Amino acid sequence: MPARILNGRYRLDEPIGEGGMAIVYRGYDLLLNRPVAIKVLRDQFGGDANFLARFEREAQSAARLAHPNIVSVYDVGEDRQTRYIVMEYIPGRNLKELIDRQGPFSVEGASFVIRQVAAALDYAHLHGLIHRDIKPQNILVDDAGNVKVVDFGIAKGMSDSSLTEAGTGMGTVHYVSPEQARGQAATPASDIYATGVVLFEMLTRELPFAADTPVGIAMQHVAAEPPPPSTFNPAIPEQVDQIVLCAMAKDPNDRFETAGEMAGALGSWDQLPITSQLYQAAAGARTAVAPRPASRRPMVAGRGGRGGRDGAIARGRQQQFRDDVGCVTWLIGIAILIGLIGLVVLGFKLGDFTFLQAADSPSPTAGGNPAVIATPTKTPTPTPTPSPVPTKEITPKATPTKKPSPKATPKPTPTKEPTPTPVPSPSPTPSPTPTLVTIPTLQGATLAQAKAAAANGQFQIASREVYSQTVPAGEIVDQSPAAGTPAEAGSQIKVTVSLGPQFVNIPNLAGSTEAQAQQQLSSLGLGVKVVNQPSSTVTSGLVISTDPSKQASNGATVTVYVSVGNQIQVPNEFGKPLQTAVADLQAAGLRIASASSQSCAYIRSVNANFNCQTFPNGAIVSADLQWGSWVPSGSSINIAYYDANAQ
Repeated sequence: MPARILNGRYRLDEPIGEGGMAIVYRGYDLLLNRPVAIKVLRDQFGGDANFLARFEREAQSAARLAHPNIVSVYDVGEDRQTRYIVMEYIPGRNLKELIDRQGPFSVEGASFVIRQVAAALDYAHLHGLIHRDIKPQNILVDDAGNVKVVDFGIAKGMSDSSLTEAGTGMGTVHYVSPEQARGQAATPASDIYATGVVLFEMLTRELPFAADTPVGIAMQHVAAEPPPPSTFNPAIPEQVDQIVLCAMAKDPNDRFETAGEMAGALGSWDQLPITSQLYQAAAGARTAVAPRPASRRPMVAGRGGRGGRDGAIARGRQQQFRDDVGCVTWLIGIAILIGLIGLVVLGFKLGDFTFLQAADSPSPTAGGNPAVIATPTKTPTPTPTPSPVPTKEITPKATPTKKPSPKATPKPTPTKEPTPTPVPSPSPTPSPTPTLVTIPTLQGATLAQAKAAAANGQFQIASREVYSQTVPAGEIVDQSPAAGTPAEAGSQIKVTVSLGPQFVNIPNLAGSTEAQAQQQLSSLGLGVKVVNQPSSTVTSGLVISTDPSKQASNGATVTVYVSVGNQIQVPNEFGKPLQTAVADLQAAGLRIASASSQSCAYIRSVNANFNCQTFPNGAIVSADLQWGSWVPSGSSINIAYYDANAQ
């Protein structure tokens, strides 16, 4: 049976995922010659306004976001009542499959994934969107370890009050935040909580709460304290316990301020001090699952939403948050623990997801990795065996530098005492020579690759980020000390990681095709949103202009206006009163050819979901031109309206 092709462009191949609302197919874009993923709304929901609204909201939410860790939306369309969304195709597996197959993961492997998830959430939160359904099934990981967050189907704008919090907004019960389980509004902190649960599951291959019913699990999220991950996996350090427990704090105000703050803690967990209060709570929970201390950060009077504080309150709250004894106090400590286990080697064996393996995985080799593995230049000097204590140190009054006084009370002279057998003095013990290791080449590598390479010399990596117009985002711009320099094992290497260009120059795309414009903008790391516009001067299918036209922030979305020629768009008049619809259609440049009435029975014979009791009498039900389609100016249109009295 030949594969179905949507709108003559998108070929549907085999299904690769299913949900309650839609089926996701691996497909192919026949115009741009590239693989895509196509989410198709199930047929039974095509006439349901709620499902259509959610489906359209997912497309709109994802289209607003252009970030390397968020799946890109290329197109949205409808073909013979089939609604679909065309998205970026990610070869690989979802995180749930990886946890089931390879979990539990090392701290470095879990951190590598969660930090990318946090970057995606930080970007979405900054753009006013809360995901509300973070779970491993919605996190895709390709063969190189790149993470993509998907499914913004229940994503909600921070100012959107039209979406009910309970029910559709609750997310998946194993990862739902306490406030969502209580039916309260979701905030960025709700996504941070769910991310903490995902991190818990990656580290332990267990979920923090279990019960016989979904309601029972939700109640535990509300009332029960989560156990430290080390309860299930004793190899997890206390600092990582603290990071997970902080992300999963019951009170949203006790969690990390941002997803980026959580990522920062994970990136330097081995340099964080252990806060005694949190450590005691975590240690007690290992044996008795004792409740952790109550909220450690006082509320700020008159505090509004997380995104609506003014600068003074924000600065004051941040200072108060860091001065108080809480789960984030230890994040800004200066002390570095002595005797920590060396950084786990992070392998990048393509296709086998070995970057997620436990700490005893083999180290990466120099071949195939931009980071050159450090090699020792000198064999460590063995510690000498302690020599016997010299006899003179234990023989009383044998100090040769002091002679007895002639008038002193007679006492045995040294000549009358037994002369001890001479013991040769031991040679001075040489100080151990520090082991010198060659600093590896880290420039051009990613931070994860750099840490893996540095682990061979037990080097510590300290990183900072800068914008760069020449070095791609995520790659190391420079390092100190320089590559090839001998340094003591365990010393620190400072690296600078590129954020990519701060601003991107947009080329003049006027007159180019839509495909050419998308390709050029995508190659610059920019997102693309296509808007069709009528034009009497620009040929149909060619670009009229872009917004912005000259320069855009790195990773921003550029709107491309594409000509549809000298045409007009049919306005959607479904459900509007007849007189209003006629006025709108004529104002758009269409000619009303006829307006006929239709009975309830006739409409239901065409659309079984039509509700005669709630649909307004005299409102538009159909037209012979598709709503939203482009037609030549002056085209005629036939419309039909509902007549409750018609037989």
